[in-house]
Amino acid sequence: MRRSLFALTVLLLAATPLHAAEEGGGGLLSVNPGLTIWTIVIFLIVLAILSKAAYPKILGAVEAREAHIAQLTESAERDREEAAALAAENRRLVEETRARVHGAVEEARGQADKMRAEMMDAANRERQEMLERARRDIASEREMALDTVRRDAVVLAMSAAEKLVRRNLDTEDNRRLVQESLAQMIAQPAARA
Repeated sequence: MRRSLFALTVLLLAATPLHAAEEGGGGLLSVNPGLTIWTIVIFLIVLAILSKAAYPKILGAVEAREAHIAQLTESAERDREEAAALAAENRRLVEETRARVHGAVEEARGQADKMRAEMMDAANRERQEMLERARRDIASEREMALDTVRRDAVVLAMSAAEKLVRRNLDTEDNRRLVQESLAQMIAQPAARA
């Protein structure tokens, strides 16, 4: 059908200038009513054939393309909304992760401070225990030294008294003996040290 329509259109278009040349009428700008009527008739026939055969297919293709574009637009909009939702979710997860990391760091700092305080307390307790032990040892050594000095003083005093009693000497001798005893008493702790 298309071929016959095409052939008819070509024949009519080719015959029109020949017809105008045979009649001997004017030039390009002269109006030929017969030619005008045939042109209008041919145009209407071509228009009718196109409206029955070609326009529905063209309109169908245009409508299908519009539907496809609308579908793509809706799909793109859904994808954009989904991407925005995913981005928001991603931001929320990042913020949650930051909060967790910050909490973990703060907790670690707290534990480190607690451990440091515990270690300082333990070191202070140990230092106090060592000081107490040293004080007890010093007090014990001092007591032992004082006991030794007392015993030595008693021994020296007894020795001096014994010497005084054995000798019946004058006061000058007694003074000399006491001074010698005192010198001995002072010299003995120095010799022991």
